[in-house]
Amino acid sequence: MSNTNYNINISQQNVSGKCDLKCSYNFNYSESNTTVKNNGVTIALTYDNSSVPPVIYNNQKYTVSNITIMCPSIHIFNGSAAAAEIVIEHMPVSGGPRLMVAIPFTSSSESSAASNVIMEIIKGVSANAPSEGDSTHLNITGFNLQTIVPLKPFFSYTSPDNNEWIVFGSLEAIPLNSNILATLGKIIKPYPISTQGAALFYNSSGPNTGKTVGDGIYISCQPTGSSEEETAVAYSKNQTSYDFSNIFNNPTAFLIFQVLIGCILFIIVFLFCSYIFSWIITGSVKLPSINMNNIS
Repeated sequence: MSNTNYNINISQQNVSGKCDLKCSYNFNYSESNTTVKNNGVTIALTYDNSSVPPVIYNNQKYTVSNITIMCPSIHIFNGSAAAAEIVIEHMPVSGGPRLMVAIPFTSSSESSAASNVIMEIIKGVSANAPSEGDSTHLNITGFNLQTIVPLKPFFSYTSPDNNEWIVFGSLEAIPLNSNILATLGKIIKPYPISTQGAALFYNSSGPNTGKTVGDGIYISCQPTGSSEEETAVAYSKNQTSYDFSNIFNNPTAFLIFQVLIGCILFIIVFLFCSYIFSWIITGSVKLPSINMNNIS
């Protein structure tokens, strides 16, 4: 189904094909300090750069450039907007399209490590940067995207401006209680941004199922628009090869070869001499029989 002119619907019913290999998302985020700014329609968070790019996607290394929280979500999930959404923007190290990772929030009485971090952010903004243009530094213990990004299946698509999007579905939404979501709704206004895409793909394996970030081996994950999984993976492996030209460099092998050649020549000479002897004596050829049991 095409979504060129409309916001893409993040739904299993809208999937054009699988991309378990072609949309490989591998990350190893590190802890960070963060400064938060209330932009009126979004909450923007900074994230420290690490010495090693924390993400590999589509054979490219990425660093985190910005984190944004919006309420309600900018994506549509199964036909409806989610309560809120966090978008993690990544910039490529060597140039190219940006990588955007989006995770919805849902109203729930349940909690997780991710929901505890998001709750602390919303409470901090509400207390220290409640108005548009306000900024504050939040001292969140162990603030790490490693805690926030789910290790669950995700959807992917390419936007008209060629940015790559990874979007986790409603089943992987971060749970927040209704009071926290109500507080978030008072801090920022809805942000009706367009989220268009031509085709939606699904990665059933989830992140960090490819090569470990930093090991120098990357899986190509370029979406092709087809549901068939075909990808070229360059790797090295041990191979056993045989070079018969090197056999004669081995003294034992060379001796065995000489014995075999000698036996063959002996049999040929013996048969030839028998042929000549029989022809001289009888004028006819009578080849001697060879009893193989007598040959040792």
